[in-house]
Amino acid sequence: MFTTMFQLIRNLILLGLLELTVGDETVTCFYSKECVLPCQSSYHDVIHWHNGPWIAHSFYNGADQLAHQNASYKGRTALFTDQISTGNISLILRGVRIEDSGKYKCYSSISSHSNEAFVNVNVKAPIQSVDIKFTDKTITCSTNKIYPKQTISWNIDGSPKEENSEDNQHLFSLTSSLPIQPDQKNLSYICYFRSGDGQVTYRASLMQDKTKINSGETATIRCPDSQGETGHFNLILTFDDSSEVLSYNGQTSLPIDKKWKDADVKLTPEGKITLHNLDSAKHAGIYTCERKTAQSRQIMRTSVQFNSDVNIIAIIVGIVCVAVLVIITAVICIKYKVCKGELMTNLIY
Repeated sequence: MFTTMFQLIRNLILLGLLELTVGDETVTCFYSKECVLPCQSSYHDVIHWHNGPWIAHSFYNGADQLAHQNASYKGRTALFTDQISTGNISLILRGVRIEDSGKYKCYSSISSHSNEAFVNVNVKAPIQSVDIKFTDKTITCSTNKIYPKQTISWNIDGSPKEENSEDNQHLFSLTSSLPIQPDQKNLSYICYFRSGDGQVTYRASLMQDKTKINSGETATIRCPDSQGETGHFNLILTFDDSSEVLSYNGQTSLPIDKKWKDADVKLTPEGKITLHNLDSAKHAGIYTCERKTAQSRQIMRTSVQFNSDVNIIAIIVGIVCVAVLVIITAVICIKYKVCKGELMTNLIY
C-alpha cells in the first residue's frame, strides 16, 4: 500500500500536479550590507520571491517584473540574471534593513512544473564599537545602532543605571553607568555585552596608571594584553585624547621606531611602548593605549608627570652647599691643625 502511495505521489510530481517543496534554509544578514538568499531550481520561466504577503522580486518573460514589488524593496533587489539558466535563482538583497527579517518563499515554475523553497532571514546589527569612560563618580559603558537588543554586565559589584532606546530604524542604543568611589579609579573595569542567550558578544575594559619621571628620562607606557582573542587587532597610542603618537595594525613588522614631538618612541615585539628624551613642557599629560579587535576594546590610560625643575635645582643647590660646607670645614680643620702645630713648636723653643 505504501509503495503504491509513493508511486502515486511521484507520478503527480512528475506530471506537475503537485508542487515540489524543499527544506528551509536559514541565512543571517547584516544591517546595511548586501545579502544573498540562496535558491536553486531547474524551473525558471517564472520566479517570485515573497516575504510573507509582500512581493520582494519577480522575474518572467525573460526580464525583471517589478510593477507589483513592495515599495520597501524598491531599488534593493536583483537576481543573478546571467546564472538563471543554470538554475541559480538566488535573491540579492542590498542595504539590508531590520524589517527585512522573515520567512521568504522562492517560487519558480515552467508551464507544467513548479518548485517552492523557503529561506529564513535573520537580520543582525553587531556591535561595531563601545565607548567606556569615567564621568564624575561613575564609569560608563555604551554602544549604539545594534540589533537585537543586548544586556550589559560588569566585573565589579554594584548597582548600575541602565538606559536604552530604539530609533526609527529599530536599532538600539545601550548605556550602563556604574557608581564608583574616588579610590576605586585604579581598578580594572570591564563591561560585557551579552546576547539573549547569555553569550558574551563584546567586552570593553578601562584601567588607569600613572608614572613620574625627570625631564630627559624614559617613560614606559603600559598597553593592554591579549585576553585570548584571536585574529586581527589594532593598537593605537594617543596623547591627551587628540594627538596620535603611534599606531599598529597587527600586520606591521615590529619593532616600530618613530619621532614624536622631539621624543623617540618605540614599540617592541613584546608590546611595550617606551618614550625617550621627554620634556616636561611638551610631554606631560595622559597617554591612552588602546587595543581593539572585532569583539573587544581595551584601554589603558597612563598619566605621565614630571618632577618639578625647581625641586631638581633645589636638590642640586643643596648638594653644592653641602659640598662647599664640607670643603670649608676641612680647610678650617687643616688650618687649625697647622696653627696648633706652630704654637706647640714655639712653646718648646
